[in-house]
Amino acid sequence: MNRAEYLSHHWTSYPAMPSEVKVAGRIYKIEREEGLKLQLIRDEKIHKVSFQIAPPHSEHLIEGDLVAVTSAEEIVLLSPQLTALPLRHFDKVFLQEWSAYLNQIREFFKKKEFVEVKTPSLVRCPGTEPSLDVFTTLLVQGSRQERLYLPTSPELHLKKALALGGEKIFELAPCFRNGEITQRHQPEFLMLEWYRAYEALPAIKDDVVALIGHMVKFLNVAAPVSVHTYSVAELFKIYCDFDFTPQTSAIDLKNLADRLEVDVQSAESIDDLFFLIFMEKIESQLPPEDLVFVEKYPPYQAALARLTEDGWGDRFEAYWKGLELANAFNELNDPYVQRHRAQEDLNKKKESHREPVSLDEEFFRCLEAGMPPSAGIALGVERLYMALKGISDIEDLRLFPQLNLRW
Repeated sequence: MNRAEYLSHHWTSYPAMPSEVKVAGRIYKIEREEGLKLQLIRDEKIHKVSFQIAPPHSEHLIEGDLVAVTSAEEIVLLSPQLTALPLRHFDKVFLQEWSAYLNQIREFFKKKEFVEVKTPSLVRCPGTEPSLDVFTTLLVQGSRQERLYLPTSPELHLKKALALGGEKIFELAPCFRNGEITQRHQPEFLMLEWYRAYEALPAIKDDVVALIGHMVKFLNVAAPVSVHTYSVAELFKIYCDFDFTPQTSAIDLKNLADRLEVDVQSAESIDDLFFLIFMEKIESQLPPEDLVFVEKYPPYQAALARLTEDGWGDRFEAYWKGLELANAFNELNDPYVQRHRAQEDLNKKKESHREPVSLDEEFFRCLEAGMPPSAGIALGVERLYMALKGISDIEDLRLFPQLNLRW
């Protein structure tokens, strides 16, 4: 009788754990000479068991079966390996460190007297960023139906919290962005956002440096060699020999791309031209061992940030180990300008044939009621861990990653 015949005739249930067990786990190795020798793997340890006489029916066991050894004569088959496991494993050591890493982030902010906030994972507006694709769902309650979204960021609700009286707040929030699966992107990821009411970007920058320093000590890894701050204009001058101003036009950037031999055929807007040049000629050249802050973006890249008196978007991004870690704003709190920016974003979404979203009117009511001048930042939690530990693929941080689809 072969294994398949044995299982079909004699193995009819998945038994509960026996009351008395010497050892249990998944069979890692079987040796059938001179009785029976098993190596079971459990809790990332190998447990060796020997039988002078092979127990009944043990000839049908194979590597991968889940078993319990109850005595010197009996093996209980708990679950047969009917198919191969997925090509990943439960890494207890990593998962313990990841859990401790998240706890340390929380402790860092609690010591600074921040309050942790929990925002919704079903929202009326996921964010209006024109470059992002979203996940949609449908809320059904009786005859009522409402289109809802998974958030691309908790930003809008955290700003509502500022208007409601929050001053130093943070959240570790799951976020969702469709169409993004690369070595650095997963469609679901963890975002750390924090805000300081009545403060400006220098305080947020200090937080970033302190947070990285704290995590470097906790994980016992190398710190950034040095910390630098550059404006966008300075970087274009250094790496492109180009005088960038708030008035630099799409034609100017197209001519620059031609001079630098940057392929911009896919560009549909001035934003695309800016990103293509910046990524190829500047971002790729930033010193990976240094923590680099890039500030003062062109006005069409201001997003939800204020403009400086000389016309730049008052925001910064942080780079380390070749990764964009974070994006910070001197937050825009003028409801009229904010609505105009949001509508511009929706128009850009429409032009690029992305799924339209609706605005969050409660957010605008909060702005109209008064949101204090604030600075805030969004930081990729997986990205920071990748930089700290020298990990190149975000899939390595997931027990259940969304794998790249290949047709």
